[in-house]
Amino acid sequence: MAFGDRRDGYRVRDINGFQYVLIDFKPNRCDSAVYMNVDIDVTEFVKFIKKMKEDNPGLTYYHGLVNVMAKTLYSRPYMNRFIADRKMYMHKDVSLASSIKEEFEDGSVECLMVIKVDKKDNLLDISKKTKAKVDKIRSKQKGDIDGTADLIGKIPQFIRVPVIGFLKLLDKKGWLPKSLMDDNIYYSSAILSNLGTFKTNGIYHNLTNFGSSSSLITFGEIREEKNGKYMMNFGATIDERIADGFYFCKALKLIEYLFAHPELLMEDAGKKVSIPKDER
Repeated sequence: MAFGDRRDGYRVRDINGFQYVLIDFKPNRCDSAVYMNVDIDVTEFVKFIKKMKEDNPGLTYYHGLVNVMAKTLYSRPYMNRFIADRKMYMHKDVSLASSIKEEFEDGSVECLMVIKVDKKDNLLDISKKTKAKVDKIRSKQKGDIDGTADLIGKIPQFIRVPVIGFLKLLDKKGWLPKSLMDDNIYYSSAILSNLGTFKTNGIYHNLTNFGSSSSLITFGEIREEKNGKYMMNFGATIDERIADGFYFCKALKLIEYLFAHPELLMEDAGKKVSIPKDER
């Protein structure tokens, strides 16, 4: 680890002066959020997943959604950056996170899930990793972060507030213990929320100043239109300081391209995807 790097990220030093000024004007992630919301044609994606399920019954749309985002992060690496303590870093890996309920009931406990996607992983590898994580959570084997959060939450407020303040300071400097960073959704490349499970559209969701996640992505319900096409509402909240608007728009175009060409999901996640000129 080079001087200036963090446990969870490499320091990015080749940024221009304007980006430093932008960070100084907007030092907090929550003050720097930009939002995109679009309807995406996922007809080919739906057909592909249905066909793949014939030989892989455990495969779900969510596994495909994770794969689309992983390939996007590998192909558009600036999307994997984050700002901490007014400095820019690149995540050391590609990880996608979400919170899941132990049961689909009111009052059911929410648990955290982080999937690290390696460069050689394809759709089926991601499906296996996700299923193993979900099975672990559903079997009540909570991770360190779940247990720690539950423990801190039970401390009286006059003690809890300064404890949280101290943890936020450690977070800002990148000194939080490894056990509290691993499997913590706020230290992932991006947080995903599959709202299609609840039959709703993608929504605007705030980022948080804690951790290193620069993007929060929501996937709405996949719905069949009268013309036979399948559409999905897609929402994204992104820290504008990690790249410019043109870069974000090209990332969105890549996401749309991957949904239109889902066979690419069977290639290595780390294999760069370029959109042909005639489809840009």
